[in-house]
Amino acid sequence: MRKLKLFAVMSLFLAASAAQAQVVSLNDYLELVAQNNTELQSVQANIDAVKGKLAEIQRVYSYTLNAGVNYINDQSGRPYSQLAKLDRMENLGYDVSVDKEFATGTQLSLGLNGSFGKYNYRFGGVDYEVNDIAPFVRLEQSLLKDINGGSTKAGISQAMASAKSALYLLEYQKQGIVLNAKLAYWNLSYARTVVDFRKLSLERTKKIQDWNQRRYNLDLAEKTDLLQSQAAVKVRELNLKLAYEDEAKSQRTFNQILNISDDTKIYEVEKFMDKFNEEGKSYEKKGKSLEKKGTRSDVLSAMEDVQSAMYQQIASQKGMGSDLVFTGEYALNGLDEKFDKATENIGDNKPTYTVGLRYTLPLDFKLRKTINTGYESAKMSAQKAAEFAMVKEKNDWAQLVDDWNNAKSRLDLAMEIEKIQQQRNNEDQSLLKKGRSTTYLVLQSEQDLDDATLSVLQGILELISIYEQADAFYNTNSDLMI
Repeated sequence: MRKLKLFAVMSLFLAASAAQAQVVSLNDYLELVAQNNTELQSVQANIDAVKGKLAEIQRVYSYTLNAGVNYINDQSGRPYSQLAKLDRMENLGYDVSVDKEFATGTQLSLGLNGSFGKYNYRFGGVDYEVNDIAPFVRLEQSLLKDINGGSTKAGISQAMASAKSALYLLEYQKQGIVLNAKLAYWNLSYARTVVDFRKLSLERTKKIQDWNQRRYNLDLAEKTDLLQSQAAVKVRELNLKLAYEDEAKSQRTFNQILNISDDTKIYEVEKFMDKFNEEGKSYEKKGKSLEKKGTRSDVLSAMEDVQSAMYQQIASQKGMGSDLVFTGEYALNGLDEKFDKATENIGDNKPTYTVGLRYTLPLDFKLRKTINTGYESAKMSAQKAAEFAMVKEKNDWAQLVDDWNNAKSRLDLAMEIEKIQQQRNNEDQSLLKKGRSTTYLVLQSEQDLDDATLSVLQGILELISIYEQADAFYNTNSDLMI
């Protein structure tokens, strides 16, 4: 009696828990996944990190402020001091400039050099103070390596392609996680549908058992009929137990994706049969086919790898080759007027022009050839990998479309078979009540009806799975803003 009371209390508790479970739609579930799934959060953080690093690639074109200061106090009588006949030199020098590299490969600097100094000349023993400010414009242009920004642009393009490749792979991984979440949702919906179906099947079989029990008690049926119906009930009890086990596994997977470590039933999910009927245009409509709106992300990644390898080879070739660099500078010199008059350095504040050429040629020709061969092989490897990825994607899509069409055809047949089996079962039930059929035939029709119904449910689940797979990898445009 105590056990019965405990069982009743637990049953009420479970019923209350089920009643309180919140129904969550697929879209709401995916929002919960985004909030709670640590694997998805990790991938998304990696995507955000790579996107954030993309800006760093363009830093080569950013403005840079350079500033420096130095102080000299020289009383050593070194040769330059002797030539200038200086007893003592004290000088505070400073320079500041804003540097900028342009897409043409030109490096431009705008700034000024200045100094404030005290000088003591031997011939007069007089201290002179000098305040010298020299604004300047300086530029440097590679005429071979970086003409029109060739070397710099190749390096930036290589880094951009490499980052895009990483982003597309992360996007592909993210799509796989979201797909697994969707499949977990529908698998749980399917498992619960099977549980409900197994319950109904058990109830129908129990009615047959009860009917045979009454007939046996009245000596209107053989014991074999009763035993057959009892065995059928046990089989369906076993099937229901297995359905509960499958539901628990599906529930655990569902919860795990939400970062929950048990199989507690927290949410109710949509009935996938309702979803099937609601979106029949997507799953059932005659002639409806899958749509391929985009290229799979792993293929896009492989294509970016080709670009990365190509630009990497270009950057290497330019980096190892010869170069001719032009430099030029224009400076406005402004010495202190008092110093000009005292030392008769009239005209020292005239502008200064400087131009130069610098040529470099690495002499490791054999090593350069070996290195270039390596980059050529890397580019060929990336090209072959991309070709394989494109062929594989094409074949995978063709297989997916075939699976879709075949699943639709099988589902149509399964639904027709279920309809026929339902009619047969109804007829057998009627004949059994009239005494014109046997328990064995009725139970066999029950089993056939169960099998036909399960085939329909499995066919619907297969269509949903194929549809979600196509939607995850082919039916969405990448949201990577690069």
